[in-house]
Amino acid sequence: MKRVVVSAMLALCLAQPAVEAVAQTVSDQCFAIGDIAGQVASWRAHKKTKAQALDQAAKYYKGKSDRQAVSAIVEKIYSPNAPHMTPDQASMAFTSDCANQQKSQAPAQ
Repeated sequence: MKRVVVSAMLALCLAQPAVEAVAQTVSDQCFAIGDIAGQVASWRAHKKTKAQALDQAAKYYKGKSDRQAVSAIVEKIYSPNAPHMTPDQASMAFTSDCANQQKSQAPAQ
């Protein structure tokens, strides 16, 4: 049993950097905003500091608009007044906020 757990953990650790390395443009993609918010909430839950979260995000998001979006997510999640959210809660909240914002900015037909 221990071998299975160790093998699974090792596979997860090796797979995660490969997944993170394929950063996408996030500026107007609500699903991507939600995914990033979930990741940032996970970092906070694992006791990473705000500075560590910003440094981690800077490694993968190079575009100006992407970095602004990611920095805004980090600022909101690490805000002293922000409730501690699970990654799923953060993902759903940020995805919903993004979709509502895009809907309100859409031109009337």
